[in-house]
This record gives sequence, C-alpha cells and structure tokens, in this order.
Amino acid sequence: MKLNLKNEIRTAFEPPEPKGRAAFLAALPYPKLTYPEFVFSQIGYIRKRVWFVSAAVVFAAVRTVCAIPEEAKFLVWLIAAIIPFLAMLTTVEISRSAIYGMSELEAGCRFSLPQVTGARMIILGICNFAVIITVSILLGNYVPFGVARSALYIFTPYIVVSGISFMIFSKVKGQEAAYLSAAAALAVSLAGTIIPNRGIYEKPMVNLYIMAACLGGTLMAAAQIKKLLVEKDRYLWNER
Repeated sequence: MKLNLKNEIRTAFEPPEPKGRAAFLAALPYPKLTYPEFVFSQIGYIRKRVWFVSAAVVFAAVRTVCAIPEEAKFLVWLIAAIIPFLAMLTTVEISRSAIYGMSELEAGCRFSLPQVTGARMIILGICNFAVIITVSILLGNYVPFGVARSALYIFTPYIVVSGISFMIFSKVKGQEAAYLSAAAALAVSLAGTIIPNRGIYEKPMVNLYIMAACLGGTLMAAAQIKKLLVEKDRYLWNER
C-alpha cells in the first residue's frame, strides 16, 4: 500500500516534459566544444603522479634491456609487482570527484560527470594499455616465456586491482576508498613479489589459473565500470 501511494505521489508531482528545450539550449551563449576536444582537454587535469609512474615503468624496461638484458626476467616480476599501484592511481584519478565530494557540482556542468569519468577512463586506459604492451614487447624478447606470457603476467595484477578498486569506490565514499584501494594494490603487489620467488610460475597449469584471474578481474572491472556510469545517469538532466 505504501509503495502504491509513493508511486502515485511521484506520478502526480512528475514535472511535464519541457517544450522548446533543445532550441533554448542551442541559443545559450556558451563556448562550443566537441567531445573529442573535451576528451583531450581532460589530459591536463590528470595529476602528474600517474604519468610519472607510467614513464618510470617504461624507463626501467628500456634501461634494463639496453644495459643488462639477462635481467629482463627479473624485471617482469618487478613490474608485475609495481603495476598494481598504477592501477590504483588510475582508479583514484577516475573517482577523484567522488573522493572530494564534487560529484553533484560536476554533474551540472556542460559535460556531465559520466562524460568526465568516461573521458578519463579513455585517456588513462589507452595510456596504461600502451605501457603494458610496450614493456611486454621490450622484455618478452629476452625472457624464456616470450611476449604473450609477459603481457599476461603484467596485465593480470593490473586488471585485478582495477576491478577491486572500482568495487571499493562503488561501496565506500571519501578518502577511505582511496586507502582501501591502496591496501588492495599492496596486497596484490606482495603476492606478485612472493609467488615468483617460490617458483610457482614454473609449475604446470599455472597459466590457466593466471588466465582465469585475468578474466575474472576483467569481468569485475567491466561490471563495476558499467555500474559506475549507470548510477551516474541520474545526473544527466543537463544533457542535450
């Protein structure tokens, strides 16, 4: 009964569909900015620490391959232990509006919060994917397990931490979410440091488990990203 009453009240007070909305918005004197231009403009708002970590990972790979290529295998494990923190920084950067309580303000801007979030995902996703592929190619030619497995070993901790971090940000608000995301990155990083030393990567069937973890992390990240964007759709009242 209460639910029916609530639905009736909501229907009774539902505002009518605005007339001439598109013409009114088109006549507003605001600077016209295309979506590609908006995406590129977001590069300047991404904090330098994210670019620094990405550049440091690539530099370490290039430096090792050029100087002591026999250490490439060790560097694969080292980067696999560092890459979770890049994933953590990425999710924190994407969720910065929620951390600082700016979601409602950004939702009323020319480009809504889901568009800002999506733009930063595109930029950082392309950048991080390029870093992982570049490092895997550089190191894969000098390790016994090749480029594909190097990419798998490096990408898996990245996507697992991304999935966990997005899930944390969907359930926890404020700075606490950033701290929990950092703790998740540290746990995955420590696992990436301990496992190679125990020779687990040399055991049969281990690649299947790693592929399963990679797939699980990918599905988790995709589900949380979809949830993140769908939940923000309620702020899209300012879209044209």
